[in-house]
Amino acid sequence: MTHYTRKILAICVALTVIAASTLLAIESIIGTQAQSASASGIGSLADYFVPGSFPWGTAFDSSGRVWVAMPGCDLAPSCPSSTPPGKLALFDPNALNWVTIVSLPAGYGQPIFVAVDHSGKVWFTMPATNSIGVYDPVSTTVTQWAVPTASAGPWGIVIDSKGTIWFTEHYGNQIGSFNPNSQTFHEVATPSPNSQPYGITVDASDNIWFTENNDSVALIGKYTNQGVLNEYKIRNGPTGGTGLTPHMITIDPNGNIWWSEGWVSAIGILNVAAAQPGTNNGVTEYQYTPSCGSCGSHASGISAGKQGLIWLDDSLQNTFGSFPIGGGSFSFYNSPTSGGHPHDGLNVDSQNRVWFDEEFANKLAEAIPSDPPTPTPTSTSTSTPTPPLGSGLGTDSFQRANQSLWGTASDGQTWGGDANSQSVFSISGNTGRVSNTGGTSYSAVLGPTAANAEVYATGSMSSFANSNFGDVLRWADGNNWYKAYIDGKSLFMQKKVNGVTTILASVPFAATAGTSYTIHFRAVGSTLTANVWASSGPEPGGWMVMASDSTLTSGYRGMRFLTQGGTAAVTSFLAKSL
Repeated sequence: MTHYTRKILAICVALTVIAASTLLAIESIIGTQAQSASASGIGSLADYFVPGSFPWGTAFDSSGRVWVAMPGCDLAPSCPSSTPPGKLALFDPNALNWVTIVSLPAGYGQPIFVAVDHSGKVWFTMPATNSIGVYDPVSTTVTQWAVPTASAGPWGIVIDSKGTIWFTEHYGNQIGSFNPNSQTFHEVATPSPNSQPYGITVDASDNIWFTENNDSVALIGKYTNQGVLNEYKIRNGPTGGTGLTPHMITIDPNGNIWWSEGWVSAIGILNVAAAQPGTNNGVTEYQYTPSCGSCGSHASGISAGKQGLIWLDDSLQNTFGSFPIGGGSFSFYNSPTSGGHPHDGLNVDSQNRVWFDEEFANKLAEAIPSDPPTPTPTSTSTSTPTPPLGSGLGTDSFQRANQSLWGTASDGQTWGGDANSQSVFSISGNTGRVSNTGGTSYSAVLGPTAANAEVYATGSMSSFANSNFGDVLRWADGNNWYKAYIDGKSLFMQKKVNGVTTILASVPFAATAGTSYTIHFRAVGSTLTANVWASSGPEPGGWMVMASDSTLTSGYRGMRFLTQGGTAAVTSFLAKSL
């Protein structure tokens, strides 16, 4: 065991953190409307473009928002030396937008895993530059420290109850810890050489558990709170060349240890009560048969949910799925985007939402389970991924080159209404703009028709003088629609039928020019509901305005603008069927 007490000079750098009012928000969404929940086990499935590339690790803050590490390259096993510093970003599941984007400055590396401490600081590992870092959301600064062992490759990261930062050293065959108060490191070498530690987690007693990824080693490590390092076999006998590469690691509500097994299409569990160091006592492996025999298979991310399920993903099969903690059958589902490569960033939040990165699609995916399935006890099982779940109706992040008209949305669909025919529409600075005009209102619609649907749109007005913007539902043409909009003073719900407009409901809402707002408008049957809020904050609980009207039963979804005194700038649009 080697101890390092050398204090490493911290480098503090002020960052420019882009606020939600100017952020990329509500990105691409696919698979929002699920099949029958009782049939599929998934109530809804969506994914969102990340404001960076090659998303990797994820972690949750105390508000349930999702931090994502984006190295900007596929570490295989490292990034090219020319790769610029990566990014961190924070996604708000309620507002469906990216509320913080942190671009690491020069001198930093590519973050791959993240962990959030009790004060909300975001810690991350950068193996290519052999350092760990922290982002402070209060001061909006980052700081980094070099790991003492050269070329150690800090990888997985976790924080214990005392606030100590723990990480695996994937290239250095060690685990390390960092005390933020004394700013000192402590490193511990694994007894097995060339172990290549990978995933890491901490139990309720502050014991550190980690995987030893090399298939010639294929062990589960435990560094106890008393400073003793033990190793547990997964299988008896040689494992070299088998593809058994323990990967990510998690702990179930019973305190037992689960891990993904890489190339062997399996997950494993260690029953801690039966475990004995140096043996595989208490270990059970559960294998599945991949549905695509020619695609390859790699069980990557893993996390314990709240319905008695272990969740996992297979990056090469492009699937994610679950397995009952007590034993039973695997259930698999296709990842929202074809070729998305769901990877190491799978995590289940406190609301039992399953989040995972789609590394090659540059997306963050969200799956909301339906009622828990009834498990059928077996020791091993085979499953077939379900067909793709349904799709969202339309989404646009407006992240494209400057152009006249709104053109093609980020989901590949073409904008309709006036958005591709009237010169007041344009793309400028990664926003959809509707310029100052005379007394005419304009519409922009996206996707197929639907009866029950909702829209989230985020944008701002340069001036609310004789101007407004909002969402439309059940839009047939410029003379027939429902609209929820703000005019600087109120949130209105309005209908227009055969050219005649009627205000259905309203509530005072003071909106400021130049501030980004999100409007959420929903129609289910004859019930219409709407909310609005500053995009930098969460959506209000309940509904701010409600109305009942059955005049219009189906149509398109989109936005409608009156821009006599100001220019509208839209940063995101999302339409979902209900």
